[in-house]
Amino acid sequence: MGKEYKTTEAQRRAIENYQEKVDRVNCRFPKGTKERIKKAGYTCNAFIIDAVMEKLEKIENRFK
Repeated sequence: MGKEYKTTEAQRRAIENYQEKVDRVNCRFPKGTKERIKKAGYTCNAFIIDAVMEKLEKIENRFK
């Protein structure tokens, strides 16, 4: 008898495909940072992505 999953095979394949397209990075911030980000009107993920991409563009533009 095979293992029973809560997700379908198609869902598992979709998750695997998505995970191949992104990099995952764990960060730790001082306590209270999450609330500050939320008060600014962002989700934590959106804020971090915006901040990192902005910084990378500045750094990369220096070398052009």
